[in-house]
This record gives sequence, structure tokens and C-alpha cells, in this order.
Amino acid sequence: MRNIWGWVVGVLVVVGAGITIGKFFAEDSSRTARAPRPAPAATAPAAGTTVAEAAATNIPKPTASFSDMKVVPEDFSIGKVDAPVVMVEYASLTCPHCAAFHNDVLPTIKTEFIDSGKVRLIYRDFPLDRVALSASMLARCAGRDRYFGFVGAFFAAQANWSRDNNPVAALGRIARVGGMSQQDVDACLGKQDVADAVLKQRLEGEKAFGVNSTPTIIIGGDKFDGGLTIEQFRAIVAGKMKKS
Repeated sequence: MRNIWGWVVGVLVVVGAGITIGKFFAEDSSRTARAPRPAPAATAPAAGTTVAEAAATNIPKPTASFSDMKVVPEDFSIGKVDAPVVMVEYASLTCPHCAAFHNDVLPTIKTEFIDSGKVRLIYRDFPLDRVALSASMLARCAGRDRYFGFVGAFFAAQANWSRDNNPVAALGRIARVGGMSQQDVDACLGKQDVADAVLKQRLEGEKAFGVNSTPTIIIGGDKFDGGLTIEQFRAIVAGKMKKS
């Protein structure tokens, strides 16, 4: 899980639907980032204990709970709108722990919970650096129908493009494979309104839910700072389903 830098928000001006955010990625040496707690690894169940019972005892305690996760129609989501459990994920496309969650855990969550109508996933951008901002912008410019495909592709290839001498150019090459032209890529990265929308979402996550590291996952209103194992996720959702 990548911890955020120190941040200085230079200017936030809301005029109608437009915003201007200045120096959003400027470092502030006076702030020390809090090291987030990683999700504990799953352990083998003790003798006479079922896997489900063992997972339940290994669930991290939520760091906060919210009655309103402020889901809006403009959110990027997958799953049934009326799913009994809503999961909100704040992630950065340059965060290796986010990539591990998306590559190793989310496919099983999708099969077992999202496709079956039990869970709806709301994905929200929380870019940790300028490269992550560029990646989020490209995913949005690809259009709602291709958004999650781009997010998945960026996470799947993160180990390659993030180490490239020019990571933004490497992202552009992936975007072209996904159907965007170089002209589309260049135009997208120059759109201030798209950058503002991503940064506004990040700022709202910090203010409304205290997000300060990625991934941050909120399940049924309970916030977990760090990725979850599939066993932990199953146990958390099972508890939520019993209450619904």
C-alpha cells in the first residue's frame, strides 16, 4: 500500500461545475505521511476451525464507519445498482498494492460477488502522483464503456509502464492498444476539466472519508485501510449480508 506524499492544495476555486486546483502535487516537507497498516495475511485455520471461522477472526477492524457513502450516478461502477452490499474503493494507478488487489483478489470478488448481484463496486480515483493522474485521465477519456477495461489493463501492466523511462508515454502505448489514437491521448492529457474531475474526487475522498493511503476500501459503510485477502472479503460481506 502506497502512502500519500505531503500535499499542498494551492487553490481550489469552484465556479459552477468547473474547478481549478493549483499545485495539487506539491510536496509539503512540514507534513509527515502516516504509514498505513497493511492488511494481515491469511493464516491457516487451527485444528477444528473452519476456513470461514478462521477468516472471521482475521478480519481487520474498520478504521471508521459511514452511514452515507455518497454514491452518485456519475460514479464509475460495476455490479447491480440494487446489490445489497456497496463497496467503494479508492485507488491510485501507480500504487503496487492496488495493483496486487486488482490482479489477484478482485477477479474472484467479481466472479463470486459482483456477477452474482451481491456486491456493487464503486471505483474512485485517488492519484498519488502526476503519473497516476495521467493514467486516470486516460481511463476516463476512453469512455464509460471502456473505463474499467483501461483501469484493469493499467493495473495488469503496472510493473512495466511504471518503470519505463517515460511512464506517461508507456501509458499512451497501452491506450493506443485499447483503441485510442495518439491524437486522442495527447488531447486527453491536455484537458484541464478531466484533470480537475479526478483531483476533485481525490480531495472529496480525503475530506469525506479520511482517505490518506491506497487502497482504501469501504464495504457497507465500514472503512478498511489496506487491501483485503479474498478470505477476509468473504467474511466481511457475509456479515453484511446477515444484517441486510
